[in-house]
Amino acid sequence: MADIRSYTREKEKRERTSALRNSRFRLVKSEDEETFREKIHRHRMGFFYRVALSLFVCGAVVALVALQYKNKTYESYDVVSSIGMEWAGGTTVIRLGNNLLTYSKDGAHCTDTRGNVLWDQTYEMQSPIVTVCDSVAAIGDYNGRNIYLLSSDKQLGTITTNLPIRNLSVAANGVVAAVLEDTAVTWIYIYDTAGNELLHFRTTMKDSGYPVSVSLSPNALLCAVSYVYVDAGTIKSSIAFYNFDEYGKNQIGNLVGGYDCSDTVVPYVQFMDNSHVFAVGDDCLMFYSGTQKPEHLATYYFDNEVRGVYYNENYMGVVFYNSASTSRYRLEIYDQKGSRIRTQDISMDYTDIVFDGDTYIVYGEEECLISTVEGRVKYDGIFQETVRLLLPGSGRYRYYLVTDDSLDAIQMR
Repeated sequence: MADIRSYTREKEKRERTSALRNSRFRLVKSEDEETFREKIHRHRMGFFYRVALSLFVCGAVVALVALQYKNKTYESYDVVSSIGMEWAGGTTVIRLGNNLLTYSKDGAHCTDTRGNVLWDQTYEMQSPIVTVCDSVAAIGDYNGRNIYLLSSDKQLGTITTNLPIRNLSVAANGVVAAVLEDTAVTWIYIYDTAGNELLHFRTTMKDSGYPVSVSLSPNALLCAVSYVYVDAGTIKSSIAFYNFDEYGKNQIGNLVGGYDCSDTVVPYVQFMDNSHVFAVGDDCLMFYSGTQKPEHLATYYFDNEVRGVYYNENYMGVVFYNSASTSRYRLEIYDQKGSRIRTQDISMDYTDIVFDGDTYIVYGEEECLISTVEGRVKYDGIFQETVRLLLPGSGRYRYYLVTDDSLDAIQMR
């Protein structure tokens, strides 16, 4: 009996000892696991802070470089390369995409910026009408019946009309709108690149007026036409919008909207992109927007005579003669929504104005002004040679200059 009791006490003692050891082991294990988790957490947080700090430093460096670049001004330029070129008398050189389109009464050819002739088109015209959209051009003869459709890298085809040509507009996909004159009726025909008639609509002085300006949207789904008509002995204008997609097919004659412009003539209407269009009248500037039925956005009135109109897909500028100022001209810049964002006095006898990204370039044969639309003047200086055309290059503040005998690639510095 005593042995049983002694055995039981020893067993209980051993169990208590074992339990105590297990509890200490669990305590030590728990403490080790907690320490391990803390180490992992600290490691992860340290890694996160290092990454965040690196990103912050990189962002700060990028922002600093961007700020310095944004505020950088240029004093001159370097001629990176120069290619000898010959330009025949009576030729005009314009931009066609990233290449050069040279045309005259005898023909046209396209040259890339390395001086290579990409194509050559011969014809005979008395008064060439040239219209360009992105990298596509249409050339027709006023009162002629042939339209040559060309892109920056190849000849697309020839369109033959059955009536004399009065005006043209081309879309980026090669679709052409042609104003054709009949005896008592003026027609507007829409052709594809193969010369097939897509549709046409009839206009008369009595019903709609005479179409003095026509413009296709780059995707050729919208067409804006400025009409001039006489009402009670007064010359007036109206702007009509035609839609060629499913929405327009449900409207009579594809006509989706029109706006009257009393007591003024609107000789110029132009799409900036597929949904924004402006119109310039004798005394007013109007903006419209819409992908199906363009709506009126804004109208500005002016007293000075307009010298020229310039635009790209984001901005447009109109130049006025500055009769009451020491500067010869005044440039007003608007965004595509019709907001006036800048006014610039111009003293030089300029040749052209080019919008390139957020900058605009005003240049003549000998002078050049480069400024951002926000008003930061990047360059204001002279050319080393007489310049006929300035073409923006692929890099920032890199341009191509067409001179009397060369094609120069320059980099501002």
